[in-house]
Amino acid sequence: MIVDRERVATALPGYMLGQQLGAGAFGLVLAAEHRRMGRAVAVKVMPAETAEGVRVDFAAEARVLGQLDHPHVVRAFDYVEAEGLCLVVMELLAGGTLTRRRSSMSPEQVCAAGLAVAAALRHAHERGVLHRDIKADNILFAADGTPKVTDFGIAKLFEGSAATASGLIGTPMYMAPEQIEGGRLGPATDLYALGVVLYRLLTGRAPFDPKQPLPMLWRQHLTDPPPPMVGVPAPVAAVVLRVLAKAPSDRHHDATAFALDLARAATQAYGAGWSSRVGAPLHLDDAVRRATDPQLSLAPVGRDNRGAAVAPTRLRVTALAPNRTDVDSTAPVSPSGSRLSHTAVEDHPTVRAQPAEPPEAWVPNMGDLDDQRSAVGSLLAWLGEYGRRRAARRVAANIATRERQILLAELGRRLIDSQQPSAAQRPPVVPPSVGHDRDPARSME
Repeated sequence: MIVDRERVATALPGYMLGQQLGAGAFGLVLAAEHRRMGRAVAVKVMPAETAEGVRVDFAAEARVLGQLDHPHVVRAFDYVEAEGLCLVVMELLAGGTLTRRRSSMSPEQVCAAGLAVAAALRHAHERGVLHRDIKADNILFAADGTPKVTDFGIAKLFEGSAATASGLIGTPMYMAPEQIEGGRLGPATDLYALGVVLYRLLTGRAPFDPKQPLPMLWRQHLTDPPPPMVGVPAPVAAVVLRVLAKAPSDRHHDATAFALDLARAATQAYGAGWSSRVGAPLHLDDAVRRATDPQLSLAPVGRDNRGAAVAPTRLRVTALAPNRTDVDSTAPVSPSGSRLSHTAVEDHPTVRAQPAEPPEAWVPNMGDLDDQRSAVGSLLAWLGEYGRRRAARRVAANIATRERQILLAELGRRLIDSQQPSAAQRPPVVPPSVGHDRDPARSME
């Protein structure tokens, strides 16, 4: 598509245009910068009419983006129709596409990107929006490595659980069977496309060869099971193959269920805390965040400015050695049998951020992931009992202090009384005479 830059500049006088970032069937994307605010943006440029003179409603994409506000969805700042063009001003994502990054991504990073896309889809699906074109080219990265879903240009609003496909819209390699057949679409349709993305990233190839004739490709999507995912851990492969099921009812019923399944499978395959090693910010639901590392259930849930949970540092609870001299015999006892020092509790909290867990560390038995709330409750009850004992000791100390004050006051009073002379030692009191107040001179008369 050829676009006159002067027309774009005239339509957006508040922006200084930069280089072209990409192009597609519907238009192109230019870099730009707001003249007053200095904010770097991306401008999606599309013709207002097709070559046949049919007007295209690109405002629908702007309206869809306007109602989505999630850390893993690209943000739209403005929409303009002028000079025969439709212009969407969006967040500039300088980290490139998933297509460009895929060759250098580790399996953990692939799973992390899958969780980010699933979080974005959950947000969109809850607002009645299907993307319908999830693919590696539509997953971009911000400068800090945050994955974001873009290009909601063919998104469709749906009511209830599904919407009817209005024609074959999408990218053939990623299209679900119901999308090919023009059937009822729902959240499982977007999840199928995400499954194709993950299959390709994890195995290095697409489940079905996109270079073959289109009818053969579609027939495989409709009838053939995907080949086994050789070299991929079994738990992760099982999740991806499930979401590639032919029938939507055989897939995960929503994006949250898929994310939980993928997070647990990746934890089994790559170990607890794998998501903290990928080097990319993830904004996940609390349950998904905990599934990536069971020990995160002991940590407070951090949230960004949009309310999404952010995974905190892993925590451990450390027990003091039994031979410490500052251990109080009345302090609570940990399951390992050692007592906790009051000084250590006050000056060095027993719950502190640690990158590892040495053998002597005591961590409450978390049990099954479904029982984590019970474990947290036990820990809080244990800490509460410790606090009550501390408070009782403080009250006892105050009472003892008051008793000592009363005793000292009594001893002081008795000491003062003991220093007073007795009745036998006191000099006699002489009463004054009758005429004591008379004038001596007159008394001689």
